[in-house]
Amino acid sequence: MDSTQQVNVGRANSCRKSVFVNIMNKCVDNDSEIVISGISGRYPKSDDISEFWKNLVEGNDMVSNSHDRYDELGLLVPSRMGVINSLDKFDADFFSVHTKLSNVMDPRLRKLLELSHEAILDAGVIPESIRGSNTAVFVAFEDSASCGITRRSKERTNLYSVVGNESAMLSNRLSYNFGLTGSSAHCNHDPVGSFMYHGLEMTSVDGKCKAFDAGADGFVQAEAAVAIYICKMAVAKRAYVTLVHAAINCDGYKEEGITFPSKVQQENVMRKVYEETGVNPHEVEYVEAHGTGTKVGDPQELNAIASVFCNGKKGPLLVGSVKSNMGHSEPAAGLCGISKLILSHMKGILPANLHYSSPNPEIPALIDGRVKVVDRNLEFKAKYASLNSIGYGGTNAHILLKFQNEEDVRNQWQPSIPLIILCSGRTEFAVQHFLDEAVIECQDQHFVKLLHELSREILPRQVYRGYVIVKFDEIESSVDKTEFKDSVWFIFSGVGSQWVGMAKDMITFDVFKKSIMKSNEYLANAGFSLMDLLESTDPTTFDGIKNSMVGVNSYQVALVDLLNESWYTPHNSKEIGSKKQIYTINMLDKESSFFVGHSIDGKFQGIQQIDVEGADSN
Repeated sequence: MDSTQQVNVGRANSCRKSVFVNIMNKCVDNDSEIVISGISGRYPKSDDISEFWKNLVEGNDMVSNSHDRYDELGLLVPSRMGVINSLDKFDADFFSVHTKLSNVMDPRLRKLLELSHEAILDAGVIPESIRGSNTAVFVAFEDSASCGITRRSKERTNLYSVVGNESAMLSNRLSYNFGLTGSSAHCNHDPVGSFMYHGLEMTSVDGKCKAFDAGADGFVQAEAAVAIYICKMAVAKRAYVTLVHAAINCDGYKEEGITFPSKVQQENVMRKVYEETGVNPHEVEYVEAHGTGTKVGDPQELNAIASVFCNGKKGPLLVGSVKSNMGHSEPAAGLCGISKLILSHMKGILPANLHYSSPNPEIPALIDGRVKVVDRNLEFKAKYASLNSIGYGGTNAHILLKFQNEEDVRNQWQPSIPLIILCSGRTEFAVQHFLDEAVIECQDQHFVKLLHELSREILPRQVYRGYVIVKFDEIESSVDKTEFKDSVWFIFSGVGSQWVGMAKDMITFDVFKKSIMKSNEYLANAGFSLMDLLESTDPTTFDGIKNSMVGVNSYQVALVDLLNESWYTPHNSKEIGSKKQIYTINMLDKESSFFVGHSIDGKFQGIQQIDVEGADSN
């Protein structure tokens, strides 16, 4: 990134940020299930979702012992806090953001642009393909102190700060950048509590979230930013999890005060979900609880959960809270919990809660074993799991999630041809890093197909391209900086490229062999044996024009079939269309001719033909 496009480091690091964006693709099929198709995030000490999982499964505490948040404000805040990295990094050129704007842009907006782009790609969707679509953007965030810090720093700013720091622009900027015409809305959380919570003694003294533990003494503040791409199952190229149902309510008036949680209303919102879906709560194997580690909140929540899920249930209900691992990211907390659930399902492991040693005596279900806190990594194969979320002003939410059987999704795949994986990126390092990771996951056929979907179109401003060929016992890769090409074509040579035994090696590939056998059937109608031709060891086999033309053409048709089976088509869909007609062979009867040449969407027709009966084999 050019130095003129970099963000002021001090200013960015002085801003606490906690946001999430939910990009919902409104599709026509109203009867289809809603799924999370793409996800991306930044979490404390975790630059991406993979690093987040590594920290979770290894039991790493993601809360930092020291941080520089609020230093400019001179406020009394906890010494331990979960903070995200790289607030000073932003590729303004990639997102077409002018330098004057990028230098004064709120770090929240920078992260939202990055994460939204990544979540869309993670869903196997090319951002350009949804431009102009009725796709909605919903953003929830906590107000930022960056604008105030900028003013106090007395650094000279410009008028672009109006559109770079205004909260109302967060969702609108995403809609603008990606060209989305659906709803664009936001809701925000007042950050006054960010430092006043500590003054009210609501935060943990030692900066450890001891959710459900007898020693729970308050929550731990944290930052996070998460984006999810939601669409109907019918159009999804990837489905992490189905969002079965969700419900929300509010405590209303309480004699104990507005911040005191209501067990009754939490029960009500949970029961509503299962009554309206017809799913038995006993089918839910795990609940990702709100679990902030507060003295009042934990007992009220788990006692409500026990009442809904545990009466008559065989075996304990497993519960946990990601806040014990990373802290409470407030408006992004729910999506951090969903991130954990998606990763747990993909990896088949439920990561342990941290800082849990003895059950809270105010939660009877923990004492008698009806509810069990996940205090060590466990195998995870749940069909249903749920997520609970509570607002400190009395709002309660509950979501029911359904997972596919991951063993069915990740069935063993033994491709009969070498795999070709393509990638493009902003830097050579980025492309090579991705290809290295892709090789590790190449046995997942769904992952490979998703990559091929993304490789069909040019991604703007990604000037480095690379590929890796994974053979049975060999890996070959290459990364280069190349000029963009509008389309890719397969160009085949004519007579003169044939040789005796040319199909010997290729025939070992099933797709190639099936294509040759199909051509053999066509030609058999004219009394011509293609297999005899290709298996011949006679050095004069291809001396005649008939054998040469038919042999070369059949080989090339089989080669196209083989390449097409690898999810590649020899054209750019914008130019040519989507019919995927690669070639034309017409052999209706014994007297018909075997056509030479290919047609792609009717744009180019073969102009030569050979009458296999009449042509001179000599």
